[in-house]
Amino acid sequence: MLARVWRWRSESSAARLMSTRSIHQPRVAKKGTIRKRLPYLSVHCRDGEATFGGESLKLRSGSHFIETLDDAIVLFDDMVRSRPFPSAIDFNKVMGVLMKMNRPNIVISLYRKMEMRRIPFNIYSFSILMKCFCSCSKLSLALSTFGKLTKLGFQPDVVTFSTLLHGLCLEDRICEALALFDQMLETGYALNVITFTTLINGLCRDGRMLEVVALADRMVVEHGHQPDVVAYGTILNGLCKIGDTFSALNLLRKMQKSHIEGNVVIYNAIIDRLCKDGRLVDAQVLFNEMREKGIYPSVVTYSCMIDAFCNCGKWIDAERLLREMIERKIDPDVVTFNSLINAFVKEVKFSEADELYEEMLRRGIVPDTVTYNSMIDGFCKQDRLNEAKQMFNSMASKGCSPNTVTFNTLIHGFFQVCDLNGAQDLFQEMIFHGVCCDIVTLNTMLDGLCNNGKLEKALEMFKGIQKSKMDLDASHAFTGVEPDVQTYNILINTFFKEGNIFEAEELYEEMLCRGIVPDNFSYSSMIDGFCKQNRLDKAKQMFDSMASKGCSPDTVTCTTLINGYCKARRVDDGMELFHEMRQRGLVANSVTYNTLIHGLCQVGDLNAAQDLFHNMNPHGVCLNILTYNILLVGFCDNGKLGKALEMFEVMQKSKIDVDTTTYNIIIHGMCKGSKVDEAWDLFCSLPIDGVEPDVQTYNIMIHGFCGKGAISEANALFQKMKDKECVPNGCTYNTLIRGSLRATDIEASAQLIKDMRSKEFCADASTKKMVENMISDGRLDRSFVDKLF
Repeated sequence: MLARVWRWRSESSAARLMSTRSIHQPRVAKKGTIRKRLPYLSVHCRDGEATFGGESLKLRSGSHFIETLDDAIVLFDDMVRSRPFPSAIDFNKVMGVLMKMNRPNIVISLYRKMEMRRIPFNIYSFSILMKCFCSCSKLSLALSTFGKLTKLGFQPDVVTFSTLLHGLCLEDRICEALALFDQMLETGYALNVITFTTLINGLCRDGRMLEVVALADRMVVEHGHQPDVVAYGTILNGLCKIGDTFSALNLLRKMQKSHIEGNVVIYNAIIDRLCKDGRLVDAQVLFNEMREKGIYPSVVTYSCMIDAFCNCGKWIDAERLLREMIERKIDPDVVTFNSLINAFVKEVKFSEADELYEEMLRRGIVPDTVTYNSMIDGFCKQDRLNEAKQMFNSMASKGCSPNTVTFNTLIHGFFQVCDLNGAQDLFQEMIFHGVCCDIVTLNTMLDGLCNNGKLEKALEMFKGIQKSKMDLDASHAFTGVEPDVQTYNILINTFFKEGNIFEAEELYEEMLCRGIVPDNFSYSSMIDGFCKQNRLDKAKQMFDSMASKGCSPDTVTCTTLINGYCKARRVDDGMELFHEMRQRGLVANSVTYNTLIHGLCQVGDLNAAQDLFHNMNPHGVCLNILTYNILLVGFCDNGKLGKALEMFEVMQKSKIDVDTTTYNIIIHGMCKGSKVDEAWDLFCSLPIDGVEPDVQTYNIMIHGFCGKGAISEANALFQKMKDKECVPNGCTYNTLIRGSLRATDIEASAQLIKDMRSKEFCADASTKKMVENMISDGRLDRSFVDKLF
């Protein structure tokens, strides 16, 4: 009710100001007198009438009698009806109160009324008017007012110049502000703290921190003015914004030497920057220092520290601070909860994030867009798209609008679960609601389309942005968005995956022409593409050109080229690059070692492969199951079954988690080495070892039985396979068909072919070759071909 009354009174006052009808006819009995006593003025009473005696206007402490806008306007109306007029000083006092109410437009309107009635101004009237124009972003009017006061013969003082300086800084016209400041110095004006602080604020807004620090020093040394805590706070905040914590800390120490103690705002600015820079230890030192000095941390301080602890995974410290915060009766705000929720989501602690969100609601804290973005990101990472979309839809009802990050996160989530339509619908919704698309939106759309087999659609979008003609009606959505290196990487990588080498090279050249510098991913994609085309010389040429383009090869780039060499059986070149990596200070990872071990096994150099294998742990690279499996395959393929079995035994004793693939390798090696019975024993032991045979395990064993001529055992295993609900594939049927043909069981072969075709599998090259050979030597009738096809 109070708010409604206040609003009604304000509107009535404003309406009165904006209308010429609101200028009341003076209630004058005779010249120089008014009928109504003015409670705000010093008056003399004579014959029941009030006469303005010219005394000063009494506004105890400036605003105690004028409590509302209406009070000020009523007083002003009475003042302009008075005869003689009150002094300019009295009018300025009223204007000063209105300025404190943050009503610059009202002040401007009242001064115009004074001007119409030819009520005289003084220098301070002009200064107040200029300040109002500056506050309303009307610098041109402030400048014309300055010109007017000089024409009227007023001498501008330091307050007038400081006001103009403030206006120039607000409009970011810093060069002109500096010129005016220099002019003030040359003219000999005694500059005050406000003048310096005004210019310091302007320079900080413009990020010219070196000049700010120099100006603060000059203020002390040349003019004897010590910046106050507010001025220092402005400088420190500016230094922290540009990441110069070294200078910020030095300035804090300089303040302390001058016996100016920092406040919580100053400490918060430095602590926040230190936390963002990952300097948590320094932030803790400052946090403890402020408490020792009796400066109590605020909710902002705690939120900064909690966020930093969470980002470093120091959950115990974060929890300790949260408890301390609550014990000190400082209620966590939305920023505190956002820090914790976001950190939990990043650490894949989704249940904790959910609990915090519920706690936040229980405390009556309203989630903001940052909260929703973190929660939606968490849902998307868990493929809980329905919940993510529900939360997205609920945002508007909670008075919170989705922003660019919200849409980008959700679009990416839909693409991750291959919901192409859902992602595109969201993109259209984003455009419809006028939410700005950024480079992340573009790259998310292109990556999602490419990964879901829609390269043509992605190209249409990419080319549409360049031509501003888009099928998706999104050309306006990407206004001002320029493709970056990631944009090109997405398309180049997809072209190479699909074998479109020419298009990939063309796009790479276009990227260079646009002045976009390739990164390591760009080079790795190009090198991988050339390797797949067996253009190793071109791949090496591109690898060597990286340094000249200011891009140093990393482990991934080197491993990509090593992989190309190994696949082309140029393992010596791969090993040479491996040694070069060490010279460059690059650390090979498990992928690098696995690639080389596989390459060495393929060329039969098992000794070198074993040497690399044994060098992994000493070089800090953990052996994984894939490394073991690669070496096991190498032993088996090179007729070293004994070595393979030795290693397999070591693996079992070392309690390495042996997977189905490992068993498949050993069983296949045994069958290949004519040890089918031993292979069968191992196969039968799988359930005991807690390993479930897969379709490949069954195929290997069936192939072993067929190779041995044990067709009945093969058929029995085939039946067992189906009983275990392990679905046979084309390889299973082809293996059994060939086994039955070798056993001259034509009827069984024909039935298997019939079953295979009903499952929509086809005869492979080996089966076709066998049938052709058996027909040519008379063991099969030519009509059998009709069954096969």
